[in-house]
Amino acid sequence: MTAPDLTITAAAADHPSVARLVRALDDDLAARYPDEPCTGGSHLHPAIRFLLAEADGRPIGCCAIQPFPAPDTAAELKRMYVAPAARGRGIAARLLTEAERTATALGHPEMRLETAVHQPEAIALYTRAGYQRVSNYPPYERKTLSRCYAKPLPLPRPARPEWDGGELATFLTGQGLSSKDVLAPGSQYWLTRDTAGPAVALGWECQDDGMLLRIVAVRPDLRGCGAARRLVEHALAGAAAQGVRTAYLFSTGAGPFWTRLGFRPVPVAEVAHALPNAPQVHQYRTAGTLADEAAWRRDLHAPASVHLDRHAPTPADGR
Repeated sequence: MTAPDLTITAAAADHPSVARLVRALDDDLAARYPDEPCTGGSHLHPAIRFLLAEADGRPIGCCAIQPFPAPDTAAELKRMYVAPAARGRGIAARLLTEAERTATALGHPEMRLETAVHQPEAIALYTRAGYQRVSNYPPYERKTLSRCYAKPLPLPRPARPEWDGGELATFLTGQGLSSKDVLAPGSQYWLTRDTAGPAVALGWECQDDGMLLRIVAVRPDLRGCGAARRLVEHALAGAAAQGVRTAYLFSTGAGPFWTRLGFRPVPVAEVAHALPNAPQVHQYRTAGTLADEAAWRRDLHAPASVHLDRHAPTPADGR
């Protein structure tokens, strides 16, 4: 099988091909661990996202990415399986790479997984990919055969005008957002991607010790899974580590979301005074619409460690 024969796409958890592969995985695990019956999908989170590998239209493998409950921001790799006839061709490694890319696009800074001692090929795959053994996490703490692993995930690279400007503008327009002055001097954006293309975008503008969150936009099928929250928190932590003390934003329609993230309403004049040269402030002032905006503020505190700096990524719109 050559690389062009293989396609990996997102699929629903109840997709017939995914269901067949998961049943085959359960049968495989039952044969390897006869004293520990597999529980199948009984512990799957509603926000789980499956990836389906196909060759010439035939389903040959799958895996899934499942978020840990908040406030944990990590993702868990679930239901990794490749049909016996397709093994030994690097398909599991391709699935793992796409799973990590999907988790990164959703703002997860770490991937964890559980396997077990009678799956040496799986353990070899994960260790080759950079996963390190960690203490067994729930519900595997007392499972003597289980082995848990973890790997930090890199955050996406900043968008650059010559590479990503057009794609970023198209993505924002597709979400019903303005792409005016995207990547203007003084602004920075991140655009994450998964198997379906652009996934989440976030922008900010910094001036002295203040920052203005410009846009947070999430593709419709990814909304409600915490991607915006995780990426905003990454951005704020990275900004705080770089000496930014105050984060502002304009939002007229997403107050409850920003309140949950620790923002509070402030007068628009406060933002205009704190960040007079920010491109978005200049844009609103020039258009005469600044007074019509609603402003929000969150004070930042430098964290002990962060995963994001001013030259790393972010997400999507709070308007």
